[in-house]
Amino acid sequence: MPSRADQIEQPACYLHRGIDCVELFDYPANTLPTLRKTLVRMRNSGCRTLSFHSPMPRPDHYTDSGVACTYLHEDSARREISFALLEDTLTHAKDWEADYVVTHLTYGKTDTRDPGRAAALATAACERFAALSRAHDLPIDIEFAAYTAAFNTAAQFAAAVAPHPELGLCIDTGHAMLGARLNRRDYFADIRALAPRARSMHLWNTQGDGPEHIPLHPAQSPAEGWIDLEQTLRIVLAHNPEINLVFEYPIAKVDRQIQSGYDWIKTMKADILRKQTKP
Repeated sequence: MPSRADQIEQPACYLHRGIDCVELFDYPANTLPTLRKTLVRMRNSGCRTLSFHSPMPRPDHYTDSGVACTYLHEDSARREISFALLEDTLTHAKDWEADYVVTHLTYGKTDTRDPGRAAALATAACERFAALSRAHDLPIDIEFAAYTAAFNTAAQFAAAVAPHPELGLCIDTGHAMLGARLNRRDYFADIRALAPRARSMHLWNTQGDGPEHIPLHPAQSPAEGWIDLEQTLRIVLAHNPEINLVFEYPIAKVDRQIQSGYDWIKTMKADILRKQTKP
């Protein structure tokens, strides 16, 4: 996986597989013809749902990964850059017949530190997201991340999307766990607060320190500090059995270890849904 520095200097080019779905993120425009061919093969192999994660594609002038989510920046010009990237993503997503788009709302490094200002900017951003969603006829999911000091609670994110049926939430398991630890909160309390409006999930694992976006594997035990994915999915699937599950870790090849993680979650989901619907 590229380092953070590499992600800033060059496009990440991440194709994230999921359960019957795929999400595309940060490909340069000159790779799109080849990517379309890849997508056709995946569609023919059973991939039913396509999502774009802003920015997608990456414009030639775009060099800073944080620019894509500076909606809570004090500088209106910086905010407008992010809105322009999102609208470009929506335009391409519609052309590709994508089913929805994902965007971050916050970016801890540059967001305002004033809670009142952050809340106002988040409200304004979600109103504009909803308008863009209607204009492009594409749902938008806002990814939960809790690294912004002035705007980081699950309740704040849920309230921000509440007035807008066009908007949903994307629960990122790794970001949710790291955010809960950073802010000394109960991870599962955050998941329960987000679940009623969740329409998609990014799945990856972490023990809270060291590498992020670690591929899932059935050997990852909560007793050893890994995220309890079974309990997480049990909470979320009770609200939305049809939620899109995306494995958010780029891989060069689906080898036996990677496939075991995919199969683990697919089986886990099926077992949870069977128990929830059992009379």
